[in-house]
Amino acid sequence: MRLCIPNRLEDVFQALEHAETVLDHADVHDACRADVRLVLEELLVNTVRHGYPDGRHGTIEIKLEACISAVRLELRDDGKPFNPLKHDPPDLPGDLADREIGGLGLHLARSIATDFEYARDAHGNRVVIRFDPTLSDESSP
Repeated sequence: MRLCIPNRLEDVFQALEHAETVLDHADVHDACRADVRLVLEELLVNTVRHGYPDGRHGTIEIKLEACISAVRLELRDDGKPFNPLKHDPPDLPGDLADREIGGLGLHLARSIATDFEYARDAHGNRVVIRFDPTLSDESSP
């Protein structure tokens, strides 16, 4: 699957539906499919909400390759530079009400993926994420 969407939330949710269809056709295990959707949604929503603080229109490109044994997700955007690997995991102990907002979804996305890469070039941000469906908790006997 290859989609280019505008940086609008309504387009994010349509892209998630397309991704779900691709994962379903590839017969990706349910647990891995849920992981991919969670990571994709988190990254797309964050890009729309935080990648364009000046309100300008932008484009997000989504590439999803899926088969029963591997899933590869690539996201490109022309938003402001943001390296998700440079942010420390959130401080999780203590009362949830007392912690600062933000960072938890990104931490979850990085911990779910088998491999997570980031690069910035002349075209913008590029994130490549790989998932190994055989490592999913629900796929073990």
